[in-house]
Amino acid sequence: MIPLLGSRRRACLLGAGVAVLALAEYGGAFAMFTDSTTAGPGSFQTGTLPTPGGLAVSNGGCSGGAAQTNVTSSWTGSSALDGSGNYLVGGYSVLRSASSSGPYSSAGTVTGSPPPATYTDSSPSGATPPFVYVSAGSGATTAQSINSSTYGTATVTLSGAVGDEPNALQVTPDGSKLIVAEGAAHQVQIVSTATGAVTNTVSIPAVGGTPSKPNAVAVNPTGTTAWIVDAANARVYPLSLATSTLGAAISVGTQGDPTAMVVTPNGAQVFVADYGSHQVSAINTSTDGVTNIAIGGATGTPIALAATPNSGHVYVADQANSQIDDIATATDTVTTTLTLAPSSLADGNFGGGGDPNILAITPNGSKLYVASYQGGTVEDITVASDTLADTIALPPGGVDGAPDPNALALTPNGCTLYVNDYDNNKVDVYAVSTDTIEGTPPPIGSTGDPIGMTATPNGAAVYVANYYDSTVSVISTSSNTVVDTPNTSGGGSSPYAIAIAPSPYYYEVAGTHGGWTSAPSSPAMYSLGWNVGGWQ
Repeated sequence: MIPLLGSRRRACLLGAGVAVLALAEYGGAFAMFTDSTTAGPGSFQTGTLPTPGGLAVSNGGCSGGAAQTNVTSSWTGSSALDGSGNYLVGGYSVLRSASSSGPYSSAGTVTGSPPPATYTDSSPSGATPPFVYVSAGSGATTAQSINSSTYGTATVTLSGAVGDEPNALQVTPDGSKLIVAEGAAHQVQIVSTATGAVTNTVSIPAVGGTPSKPNAVAVNPTGTTAWIVDAANARVYPLSLATSTLGAAISVGTQGDPTAMVVTPNGAQVFVADYGSHQVSAINTSTDGVTNIAIGGATGTPIALAATPNSGHVYVADQANSQIDDIATATDTVTTTLTLAPSSLADGNFGGGGDPNILAITPNGSKLYVASYQGGTVEDITVASDTLADTIALPPGGVDGAPDPNALALTPNGCTLYVNDYDNNKVDVYAVSTDTIEGTPPPIGSTGDPIGMTATPNGAAVYVANYYDSTVSVISTSSNTVVDTPNTSGGGSSPYAIAIAPSPYYYEVAGTHGGWTSAPSSPAMYSLGWNVGGWQ
């Protein structure tokens, strides 16, 4: 047994009975430990508090408003009894660190008989304020980083032009690497988020004389592999982030532009929207095998994808038919098709593949939101039943009166939905619990299409790329006001993509008995703000 820091205990071994008495320095209370739940008096053994196992961490749900984030830890509890017939473990201490190497400090404790084997850490702190990365677009060979505390900007110098895509940037779950797809330069670059310097450049090969066009990135949940789409040659490549080496090409269908691609939260599959081939390609990450899933018959045009948190379903927005298809990942088949009439997913301001960021699934997996550009609405679909629960009509006003939603963002706790109204240069804010509007910040600038928009890990702010005036609007989630507009013109005009480094937190749990504590469990990481299964 390991004493808790600061406790003062002494133990005595008593004769052949092999009993351990833990005597308090102040008072005569003692605890008797046994390894067996059936041991009777006189058969006590030297006891060791069991280390909890099976530690898992997950999103802590919606509470406390948009700016509160929560992480829930759960583990396997112990049913062992002490020599008095009481639970040997009387409580658990949950420890948290912002670094994998520690140090760990207490996030909270639970007690009981038996104690609960779960704990929700409200608004964890200690992580370094993350950087926000913005692609410049328009052929610029730089990106901008924005300090999320000071809003100061710095230039990230690249050797190739970043693609004009909202998913051309991706940060790894541990926040250490920024992956940049540079379509016109036929390469991918890996940037250290600690230094802002390019650490590796990986060329994407031509196919049959056709130069590559890497225009989308998705990273698996462990941060070991980035998946790269070569839209010019209908190829997908796995890129090892440990060695910066490219795996074998995987043939898929013809993509639209920008390309929608997601990795399921369990890392088992990668889904790619093949806009021009009327299908979605499902890639098995263990075998690189591909299953092609027809969307909308001969006319379907998949433009957006989103995976449920349990990895059981991937939703597809079919632009041509204004439908949502539900793909069961266990069978790679469409199980349900929902028609959004009279709403329309068509976006008159953008040809080709349309927008890959018009779908958003709440962190608890209960709701799917769909932005209907020409319909001026957002549909709320109940995931459990694949039924339409609500149609949210966006308020008119602003530039042209008619609302045109083209991007969605959820706060990390799933409390609040932000809807970008393209033609009116505004963002509408909705409570997820009721689908009612909570506010509309002042005009946010001249937005672009497609638009990058995402929330910070701590839920304090939402960043919106303003394509036409070379700025980024920072919306405070507590006041729903624009608190700053960092200028990105230093890195080139036309910001499209936004990627925010997540805040990784590491958790351990230890069993307690009075002033004693077990050895801590193996750590588990939760990457707060990393939108696994999302479009980014």
